[in-house]
Amino acid sequence: MSGVESRPDVAGQPDFKGAMLLASAKPRQWRIESILKTPWYYGWNIVGVSLVFQGVLFGSIFFSYTLWVGEWLDDQNLGVTLTYVMVPITILNLAQSLMSPFAGYAMDRYSIRTLICTGTTCAGFGYVLISLTTEFWQIIAIYGTLIMAGVLLAGPLAAQTLAAKWFGKNRGLAIGISTTGTSIGGVVMAPVVTLLHQSYGWRDAHWMLGIAFVAVILPLVWLTVRSTPAELGIEAESAGESVSASEELQERYWTIAEILRQRTFWIVVLSFLPLVTAFGSIQQHLRPYAETLGVDAMQTAFLISVFATIMILGKLFFGMMADRFDHRGLFGLSLLACAVAVLGLLTSPTYSMLIVLSGLLGFSAGGFLPLLGAIVASRFGVASFGSVMGLLGPFLAASAFGPMIFSTLFQLHGNYNLALWVALAVLIPGAVAMVFLPKR
Repeated sequence: MSGVESRPDVAGQPDFKGAMLLASAKPRQWRIESILKTPWYYGWNIVGVSLVFQGVLFGSIFFSYTLWVGEWLDDQNLGVTLTYVMVPITILNLAQSLMSPFAGYAMDRYSIRTLICTGTTCAGFGYVLISLTTEFWQIIAIYGTLIMAGVLLAGPLAAQTLAAKWFGKNRGLAIGISTTGTSIGGVVMAPVVTLLHQSYGWRDAHWMLGIAFVAVILPLVWLTVRSTPAELGIEAESAGESVSASEELQERYWTIAEILRQRTFWIVVLSFLPLVTAFGSIQQHLRPYAETLGVDAMQTAFLISVFATIMILGKLFFGMMADRFDHRGLFGLSLLACAVAVLGLLTSPTYSMLIVLSGLLGFSAGGFLPLLGAIVASRFGVASFGSVMGLLGPFLAASAFGPMIFSTLFQLHGNYNLALWVALAVLIPGAVAMVFLPKR
């Protein structure tokens, strides 16, 4: 009996010594699992939180902007025209694009959690200030500063950078899922915003949303988000490819000069700029366009929800496919969906057809962020993912003029036909440029 008792690893007896060695070898991992009780890879928790902060902010700011347009046009105290009311969103996009290289650099080197919380606070404060404005130029100024900081630091750039740094073999899927947060926000927040401004007016609606930004997002992000798996002492997901080749690429820091010398960088700019200009312009003009067809505000809110819902499915589709198929073919599919939708809008469709076309536009828009993130991660690696994505911003900034060009063409021509033909024409150079994208 004594011989048996001296063997702790005998069958039927617990191996206390082995358990002690295992616990001492990985004490931090055990503590994380016992406290957080996550039976799956913790990176998915990060993705889940990114859905929330993107959904609340982008659903209120971008997807619902077309709803604010109608309220501001109807407010006699503001006295704005359709072109003038598009200035805030244009300034926001321009400022965000110009500042994105600095935000991307910060995402690669500083705490993403702190950056997201800072951005959320800025956006919340900005919305509260909008509720107190007396002149429309003040709204423009707030959009170009506080709101810009909010969407820049607590938007897709942060979500995609987190997904790229936390995932390897499922990176495309993780990026795709993380970017659905903006679309989920469109589904949820467009009806909420409509109900708020119809019940309380656009000023009180802004005040309530600003408070909600801070109350909902800050605690969740601060408790959950970490920039990399190393901050929690856990291993990153395997890339599922050659270790030497993968690690050399993933851990390399590219300088700005090196990034700008890469042909891939410029192909991405020339390909995605026309696409994002086309569907971005149509999205912001959806309510004014629908009104020319006799569609009311709540029906337009439903169109936005359809657009956002299909965009969610599109992002999941393109995210999964980006891990498996040629990015050039997937981009072509996204661009084709946009072209078909534009052609449909030129026919002065019925409301039922408008629902279908909104879905097509959502599917096309769903390919933008997942494909952009997958192309950058697979060609430049993840160590400089934020820097590359941020540097793309200023070159994609021209898309910010799309809504204003649409407004000008509408006022000159009396309808949206000329603007839609221009949108269709600009898609052609994007299709040609993508043909030259090098294989990953």
